[in-house]
Amino acid sequence: MAKLNKTYNFLIRIGILLFTLYYLYEQLFNKHNLQEFVKDLHSVTRYKGFWILLGLVLLLLPINLLLESYKWQKLMAKMEKISLMQAFKAVSAGISVSMFMPNRVGDYLGRVFILKKADRVQATLATVLGSAAQLLSTLLFGAAAIIIFLPRWMDISISINRWAYAGLVFGIVMLASGMVFAYLNFSAFTWILQKLSGRAYDKIAHYAIVFSWYNVKELLLVLLISLLRYLVFSFQFYILLRIFQIPIDYYHAMVLIGLIYLIMTIIPTIALSEVGVRGSASLYVFSWYFGVAAMTENLNQQIVTASTALWFINLGFPALLGVLFVFKLKFFRKTTDHVR
Repeated sequence: MAKLNKTYNFLIRIGILLFTLYYLYEQLFNKHNLQEFVKDLHSVTRYKGFWILLGLVLLLLPINLLLESYKWQKLMAKMEKISLMQAFKAVSAGISVSMFMPNRVGDYLGRVFILKKADRVQATLATVLGSAAQLLSTLLFGAAAIIIFLPRWMDISISINRWAYAGLVFGIVMLASGMVFAYLNFSAFTWILQKLSGRAYDKIAHYAIVFSWYNVKELLLVLLISLLRYLVFSFQFYILLRIFQIPIDYYHAMVLIGLIYLIMTIIPTIALSEVGVRGSASLYVFSWYFGVAAMTENLNQQIVTASTALWFINLGFPALLGVLFVFKLKFFRKTTDHVR
């Protein structure tokens, strides 16, 4: 049986490797014009400060990945003690697996199979808490972006518009506050499941209890790390906008980036189609800011290239790196020890 499990592990790893490389190849050479992208990139290399700015974007990549790794390490500590390097390998492998799976489901599957003892379903549920914090971060910044951007779209000097705007702001603030409160008190979800499931709770208790392991202080730390991650990859996006000579300051760029990520959150995608969605969402939002008439073909291309470059840096490259760690994943193991 052990020999059979070893064979299955090897075959699944090879399958993930081939799927990831195939989908990356499709994205780079068939679905997008790589030559056009390289041409656009080459055209901006002559600008002063290009290499410094590009170096900063690349420097922020490991910071981004390490923040996510640290967050996952903290969540897994309830079930299994892992090093930051193990967490980094798991996060990278998760990105590789998510390349060909919808809505980043592969992030969960790729990570938990690096664990040696922890129950994988429990680990997946704990991982969901980390993803929920990242989603909440995107929604919070997106909500703030809507509040800031709305006056540009609606004339609040008109009384009825002013009252409508005040009502929308109040509603957004209340909704955002409610989401933060619900997340920080996620431990109550175990109690809710117990009440809703009644006698059937015994069948899911082993998994439902996961949510009760994390107190407000621990969930707040996870949320703060997620907010910091958002600031990191948003800043990367802003730097790339600067690199490709898009005329916008940091403040307004962060507002538009907040709207772009909010739109991307609403639209379900797989990681590989995300680059196309990112480019379309970027063009849509920037056309609001600059005005449709000002959106020249050159400006459109610069915006799409900047968003595509961010995808290659933050997802494409880590996916290739994660392929190296896929062979650390164990899909079948002899025993499963439960911490709780």
